[in-house]
Amino acid sequence: GIAATAVKELVEKRGHKVQQVDKLPIVVSDELESLEKTRDVKEFLTALELWSDVERADRRTVRAGKGKMRGRKHKKGKGPLIVVGEDNGIGFAARNLPGVEVTDVYGLNAELLAPGAHPGRLVIWTKSAIEQLDEVWME
Repeated sequence: GIAATAVKELVEKRGHKVQQVDKLPIVVSDELESLEKTRDVKEFLTALELWSDVERADRRTVRAGKGKMRGRKHKKGKGPLIVVGEDNGIGFAARNLPGVEVTDVYGLNAELLAPGAHPGRLVIWTKSAIEQLDEVWME
């Protein structure tokens, strides 16, 4: 799942809008971890030209079938995943953006990296998360 986040063809095939991005994976500075306002996260995603992907994920459709009766009435879109080394406020800041999820390196799992078993989710990594990734795999 982690390797698929670096293949632009897989990310585009999954439906993410990354035409403006020249290379994947997207690695940013650790200052992202300390954003505390949703407005700041929106400005950050706009500066990276990824806001169109958040707008794409802002959809909520009624599910077909019996899932409606079983508490799964709406299907929601998935936007970018932000992986941080340490959550210093960005988790609260990004939770109100549709489709955007935030996790630390230790919380990574297959469902976050490949929702619905379709690899190639758009992932934004912080520098410390990339460094901690080596430590997690060595354990």
